[in-house]
Amino acid sequence: MPNKNNSLLTRAESYLANALRSEDLPAITPYSFFCRLQTMYGEGRNLYLRHSQPSLDDYFRFVKKMYKAGLIRYDRDYGKRLIRVLEVSERSIGDVICLADPLCYISHLSAMQRWGLTNRAPRVLTYTRPDKNIAAAMRAKIMVDSSYPLPPKRVQLKNIQHPDKVREIPLHVFDSKNVGAYVRIPDTSTRIATIGQTFLDMLQHPRQCGGMPHVLDIYEEHAHHWTDEIVNAVETCSSNLVKSRAGYILEERLGFSDRRIESWKSLSQRGGSRKLDPQKNYSPIYSETWMISVNV
Repeated sequence: MPNKNNSLLTRAESYLANALRSEDLPAITPYSFFCRLQTMYGEGRNLYLRHSQPSLDDYFRFVKKMYKAGLIRYDRDYGKRLIRVLEVSERSIGDVICLADPLCYISHLSAMQRWGLTNRAPRVLTYTRPDKNIAAAMRAKIMVDSSYPLPPKRVQLKNIQHPDKVREIPLHVFDSKNVGAYVRIPDTSTRIATIGQTFLDMLQHPRQCGGMPHVLDIYEEHAHHWTDEIVNAVETCSSNLVKSRAGYILEERLGFSDRRIESWKSLSQRGGSRKLDPQKNYSPIYSETWMISVNV
């Protein structure tokens, strides 16, 4: 329903309000809001704008006007780091965090639940994002590759600090030097680790995926449906130990055969720290093929 205060908006403010409404996004970052201003100024015929490009003062002026008109509010969990578009209904917590942080995606046990791989209900929402240095380079690339001039520093993309809870649900951030593969859930803004990446995460970080015994149960129940996706994901991993874990589970426990799995055997090497479950002590039960302690 149109806001009753819309009739009090100037042409430019009405243009901006319609643009925010038509994009159907429940929230945007200050950077995204400024980009909308840049678009408006670029198309600003008959909008009585003061300049050819928006300034930081223009940003705060339009935010204040939209706020006063009841069209936007600062997010109740993120504060000024995220702007709520009130005429668009909020959909999910995944949308909220992915709109607040363009580099993060749902992962580990949270992704396992959403892919239907586990019946466990995580108490926290786990998401992955690049570590600080990689994230800085990725944010810079997003802004440089944009068709807009670089905005004022105050509204550029920043390393966002997520709150401990969003919509009363605790968050757990997993900073990674290796950016995993993810997809966007259709008709949402939520990004989630691909099914192959989710199986790979189980081998890299079993503790964040319910523990290695649970991971083995998931592989035994579901891996036959996703063999190609799992093998393709493991192929992207640089860790020989993870490839040994994958090879042991897929070949020795589940009986899968694949030339790529076979090739991982040459990467196996002896070592007392090579364990199937990194959280448990070394066990003398040992796979000679994969040179790994089967300590589960």
